[in-house]
Amino acid sequence: MVNQQKPRSQRYRDTPFWRAYDGISQAIDHGIGWPRLPRYVGLIVIIGLRNILRQRNLYDTSSLPSQNPVQPGPPATAALSGRTGDGSYNDLQQPAMGMAGTRFGRNIPLSAAYQESPADLLSPNPRTVSRELLTRTTFQPATSLNMLAAAWIQFMVKDWLSHGAGQPGQTYELPLTNEDPWPQPPLTVLKTLTDPTRPPGSEGPQTYINHETPWWDASQIYGGIDPADRLPRRSGADGKLIVGADGRLVFPDDPKLSPDHGPGWWLGLEMMFTLFVLEHNAICDALKQVYPGWTDEELYQRARLVISALIAKIHTAEWTPAIIAHPTTVTALHANWWGVAGQKVRQTFGRISKSEVISGIPGSAADHFGVP
Repeated sequence: MVNQQKPRSQRYRDTPFWRAYDGISQAIDHGIGWPRLPRYVGLIVIIGLRNILRQRNLYDTSSLPSQNPVQPGPPATAALSGRTGDGSYNDLQQPAMGMAGTRFGRNIPLSAAYQESPADLLSPNPRTVSRELLTRTTFQPATSLNMLAAAWIQFMVKDWLSHGAGQPGQTYELPLTNEDPWPQPPLTVLKTLTDPTRPPGSEGPQTYINHETPWWDASQIYGGIDPADRLPRRSGADGKLIVGADGRLVFPDDPKLSPDHGPGWWLGLEMMFTLFVLEHNAICDALKQVYPGWTDEELYQRARLVISALIAKIHTAEWTPAIIAHPTTVTALHANWWGVAGQKVRQTFGRISKSEVISGIPGSAADHFGVP
């Protein structure tokens, strides 16, 4: 049984040198704060803080008692070079890690992972927060971020954080004031589904099941546990996805299957879907020119891997630095991808070191720090 109080990852960089390094970094951060330091001094401190987070903030939820847990199917050769629909075998050593239907990991000790009371969840009232902080009575131009940032993050988390649709009748009712213009009171919000795999009568930490695959696998485009009900559909030729003659998405006639009839769909999200579907098809064209003998399935799976990597790169090296635009974090996030040696060195010479710090995380050895 895994110790639920201490993550297995605490052994990471557990040497006298690194303990001293991390302790000094934390003391500097608490005393001065890394944002107030010169950029490269701040980076040195952030390395120590990242060590501490990897040691103390990764907790394994797969050890908790479970009723009828999901199980990966038998290994298939296709999993060596492509993604599986349910997210299994992304890690061949831990095939269930990140599967659809598995629990999210935790960043706090499991003994402290309990659901808040309804009173705590509604204090402050989310409706009050929305009206007082987000209401705009006059036009306010976006000088840095804009609606593209909102569309991107919704596109990213559409499957990363998929708790299910909730159950009718299981709702929170948000208190409204007499001045609130909400058109159809009361304002209700569906409750998040909690862990349905817990054995009856068992008690313990509150965990949540992800209904899709919490991976960099672009499952929001390519489908997850039930690809037949997802958008877009495969064309069946040259690995491509179906788009209309006008280059736009083709929606199912059945409103129950059409995403534009579901909660949260809007122009920004449709734009992101359209962009990456067209990019997928363009990659298929490029791959077919180089590998004319590849089948529809081979072209599709390779294009999916390229799109998944592209999304990860955009999110790491472009979107997040725009959101967290401090010079130190911009440099740190670029180093996550390219390494401190930089983009030009990486693109000219490839990886010059096995170290993720020097040559970036992509292409470095896989390390989950003891926690799936």
